[in-house]
Amino acid sequence: MPKIIVFTGSDKDYEAFLKDRIDDPCNSVDFLELILLYNAKIRATQEYAGGEPHIEDEFDSVVVRAADFGSVVSHVISNFATIATQGCTFNKLYVQNPPKQSLHSLIAAFPDEIEYVGTVYPHVEKNSIKRIYSDLASTVLGQATSKQEIAASLYQLSSMRDERPIVLLFYGPSGVGKTETAKCVSEALGGKLTRVQFSMLQNNEAYDYIFGAEHSKGSFARDLLGRESNVVLLDEFDKVNHGLYNAFYELFDEGVFVDSYYRVEMQDALFVLTSNFHSTDEIQSALGPAMFSRISACIEFEDLSATEKIVLVKRHYEKILGYLDADDKAAVKASNIESWFVDHAGSYDNIRTMKTKMERAIFGFLTASMIQGDEAPSS
Repeated sequence: MPKIIVFTGSDKDYEAFLKDRIDDPCNSVDFLELILLYNAKIRATQEYAGGEPHIEDEFDSVVVRAADFGSVVSHVISNFATIATQGCTFNKLYVQNPPKQSLHSLIAAFPDEIEYVGTVYPHVEKNSIKRIYSDLASTVLGQATSKQEIAASLYQLSSMRDERPIVLLFYGPSGVGKTETAKCVSEALGGKLTRVQFSMLQNNEAYDYIFGAEHSKGSFARDLLGRESNVVLLDEFDKVNHGLYNAFYELFDEGVFVDSYYRVEMQDALFVLTSNFHSTDEIQSALGPAMFSRISACIEFEDLSATEKIVLVKRHYEKILGYLDADDKAAVKASNIESWFVDHAGSYDNIRTMKTKMERAIFGFLTASMIQGDEAPSS
């Protein structure tokens, strides 16, 4: 009887797991190759009908990645176990983040042969909070009060483990460190931040994404299952249609999210919602009492001081220089671009606008210099 290994978690951890468990990668087959084997047998070609198969169909391992489920038709999802066993003979079947229908078919076919493994998400420990606070202090400019409140929320998460997720709503002007803060916390807790940008989704797209309308498309649940850390950023949450709020209630209350194809449990998670609201009164009015009551804390991010904006100007200037070759770097340094932005740093209310204008100024200057040089008459 073959062994079934169901892995729940990130791509990075799944690939590391496969590397550790599969001794002979040459004696394994990917799921899409297995589908080809299955289709060949179903078509009953002359070679197969004659009892002389021309395709190797015995492997030690079959490897199914989460993305593979988006590349097959729906009947493959519900008949997953049958198709896998008819496609080839194998000793071990590795499956990452299977849809509910596929998992149920595996349980029915192999009730006593399934091993469950997956990504282990580090818990927030009290002795790590000071380190995370220190990382925030060195990475994110200003926002002293916000950092204190975030540390308090992490302390709560470390103490009230598995009770419910912590839901923080960051509000304030654009470009003052909200997203950067979420990234810093996520990296400190073990991995890349899972980020959902709701401003990029129109109403129908948002509905399909959140409720998992089609298995062939990306979905919120699939992204949650594939997260690297237990920190999830819901960017520009103020852009979410109110009709979709009910999808988040159980997730924020109990750490459980269920759509048409997947079930996710993440009680020990930290959800960060970002917005451009200006006050808690505005937040409560916009979100309504049902959603507002599920937010653990509303944390204000203030506009940066003129001195802090100058620091950001210099940081971004040095970052751009890092992409340039020696000649371009020398030309930009000889210009007055840095000093101009330092002098005008305080006039920028939106830091993203400042960064964009600096990039355009530098590359516009370099382009003009190149064109003028090409047009200069030869001596």
